[in-house]
Amino acid sequence: MPVINLLLEEIGELDTDDQEYLLDILQNRLRDKRRSDLASRGKEALLHAQSGSAKTGSFHDLWVNIND
Repeated sequence: MPVINLLLEEIGELDTDDQEYLLDILQNRLRDKRRSDLASRGKEALLHAQSGSAKTGSFHDLWVNIND
């Protein structure tokens, strides 16, 4: 049985308060991870912009570049 199913079965055996507490923890961790990922991508974009390696242009330029 996949690990996720085992986890869900175990979580299902917890009382409602513990399930809500676990949900809060998971939501907070996911929010923090998204913030961290976004900050990392922002730092990377800033480095590319500062080094001159970032591409600029119009939407049309982007569209052409993607579809080449």
